[in-house]
Amino acid sequence: MKLAYMYATPDVAPARVTAIQGPIGAAMSSIAWAGYAGVELLVCNPGLIDRRALADAIQANGLDMPAVCTGEVYGQDGLSFADADPARRQEAIDRMKASMDLAAEYGAMVNIGRLRGRYTDEVEPQETLDWIASAIEQCAMAFPEVPIVLEPVNRNYANCLLTTRQTCDFVRSLAVSSLGVMLDTAHILTEQETVADAIREAGDLFWHFHITDSERLPVGDGAYDIETAMRAVIDSGFNRYVTVETFQIPDAAHSIAASFEAMRPYFPDRA
Repeated sequence: MKLAYMYATPDVAPARVTAIQGPIGAAMSSIAWAGYAGVELLVCNPGLIDRRALADAIQANGLDMPAVCTGEVYGQDGLSFADADPARRQEAIDRMKASMDLAAEYGAMVNIGRLRGRYTDEVEPQETLDWIASAIEQCAMAFPEVPIVLEPVNRNYANCLLTTRQTCDFVRSLAVSSLGVMLDTAHILTEQETVADAIREAGDLFWHFHITDSERLPVGDGAYDIETAMRAVIDSGFNRYVTVETFQIPDAAHSIAASFEAMRPYFPDRA
């Protein structure tokens, strides 16, 4: 098991996001210097990223890149697989494919969180789910070697596929071999699940994990029981990447360092 930190690539507009922002080289240096083994990328429009500069900075700092997070495709540009406008649905699919193309360079996975979209009054719920399923299947066919992880997203940010059970049932209904599930402390606890129960529900679909504290504070600065959450992850035999995803409060330097110190006991090889 290894620990990563989230970096918002330069295509993500300056905003209060759950990732460090800024010049690529400086951000990678800050993450590596703190002791993290990897960096996860938060993207909006991967076509605008200087991929050579990104790769050079990741390599120069000895980091892995385990995952690409697509949250700002929806958060910044409002694109989703469930948009009633077919052209916007296609644009969301194209952004996902671009994210998968980027991930393929690193052998990384790509998440689908808010990108899946929402139920609306104008569209029947089953049609919304059918659009989401179709989009995932198209992306998986285009990049069969790139794992996709669907993320349960809590009621404050979504209104479909909120719980681990709902998400896992949906994933299993598609029978896409490259599709798994990622779990996130905040989404699990907001939906009044426990991390241990969510992991048991996901079973062999559990491929990726995000850790944060309450209100997306740096790990250790909030009210979540991080020990219980991480003990459940460790006891499950999970041996992939855990990514810290928090707001940079009061700033990135604190969030990176404080979160690493809080997580250090669970990653003794990084001590």
